Amino acid sequence: MRISGKSLAGAVAMLTLGASVMLSQDSTRTRPTSTRRIPITKEGGEVARKVDTVTVYRTDTLRVNVNTPPTIVHDTVTQTRTVTRVDTVTTTYYPPVRLPNGLYFGMNGGVNAPNGAIYNPNGAGPTVGAQLGWQGAKNFLGIRTDLNWSTLGEDSRFSQPQGDPDIWNWSIDAKLQVPWLTHTFGAIHRFSLYGVGGYTHTWFKNLPMRVDATDPNAVVFVQGVPDWTNQNGWNAGGGASLMWGRSELFFETRVLAFKPENAPQSRQMPFVLGMNWYGSR
Repeated sequence: MRISGKSLAGAVAMLTLGASVMLSQDSTRTRPTSTRRIPITKEGGEVARKVDTVTVYRTDTLRVNVNTPPTIVHDTVTQTRTVTRVDTVTTTYYPPVRLPNGLYFGMNGGVNAPNGAIYNPNGAGPTVGAQLGWQGAKNFLGIRTDLNWSTLGEDSRFSQPQGDPDIWNWSIDAKLQVPWLTHTFGAIHRFSLYGVGGYTHTWFKNLPMRVDATDPNAVVFVQGVPDWTNQNGWNAGGGASLMWGRSELFFETRVLAFKPENAPQSRQMPFVLGMNWYGSR
């Protein structure tokens, strides 16, 4: 067969056009991809890349009312916000109470009531005093010495022969406090009940007293002015105290007794309120 030049050229052109169309169709096709991870080796180890996929879904809701004419009704989206409130609890810290120990000094004052041989010719009068002692706040036993002055009032029946009596009492005592009810008034205060008693020496002048125990109207001055008379005796009583820090408030009553040579036993009963201050802890 004879093939002319024009025929050959036309055939080549047709083949070229067909190949171009086929290549363009192949290029529009989606190339398959592999989901297999390709390990990458570095220095003998395998390194793999991990991709976390987060899918976000969004749903829009639209309600259409079936009434005529159609009315579009939008749902109302309510957003709820949660607020967390933390209540603050304040804890009050009380430092440990450091109770004093050792030496203390104090003062007191009150009323002195007569009793015994000095009851009939005398009335109650004022008294003041001071005390010095040693006792720890938690110690059961302590010692104390005190000096007190008092005067007595006049009885109307014996006012004529009576002068202004002066009485001084010096005592040295043992003091015992009980270990109960110590926190009656709270943790920072220390409450205490105690007993006290010991030796008392009494000086007095212008003090009328009953000489004959059977006759209450028999009264005589034991010693005239300005001389003083002194007698040995004893004392016993008790009280209550409240301590905070280095300070101590107390109430106390005692019986201070002495026995003159020519009269029955004479007794004083002071009721005093006082304060003590501790010098060391």
